[in-house]
Amino acid sequence: MNRILSTTLVIAATLVVGMMLSGVARAEDTVPMTEEHIARIRNNCLDTQSILTQLHATDAGLRVDRGQIYESIATKLMGPFNSRLVLNRLNEETLLSTASEYERQLQTFRLRYQQYEEAMSATLRMNCVNQPVAFYDSVTDTREKRRLTHDSVVELHRTIQKYSAAVEVFANSIQAGRS
Repeated sequence: MNRILSTTLVIAATLVVGMMLSGVARAEDTVPMTEEHIARIRNNCLDTQSILTQLHATDAGLRVDRGQIYESIATKLMGPFNSRLVLNRLNEETLLSTASEYERQLQTFRLRYQQYEEAMSATLRMNCVNQPVAFYDSVTDTREKRRLTHDSVVELHRTIQKYSAAVEVFANSIQAGRS
């Protein structure tokens, strides 16, 4: 249910912000915004801020939930399993290196989410009626930081799958050794 709600909010926010800002020049472009674009930002300001506030709240909940899951995977699964490998003098380099890779990615996820959170908070504090161009630039920056956070989530999931596959290979080799 939370996933459906968050997906719906993301789509809604993307559509509203996209419609509001469609055709508006990006900050790094040299084409200035037209008065029509600025007026569109001002006219949709309250709706956009409302959607961004909902997105911010939803993302915070997801961050807590995912963060706890990612921490549990590292501290309750990978860490103890790898410790047992070392204690039993089983040199499973793939498992150890994958767990190390996961830890680095988890740190990157935390950093990227913090950067996204700070950017979103700054965007929500802006007065989009009085500062439409700065608001647009801030939304653009926040969107990029959110995309980077998503990329971290994708990387973590790939590494979890890689670790799981390595555990299966290890388990099969242990089983084959017993037969």
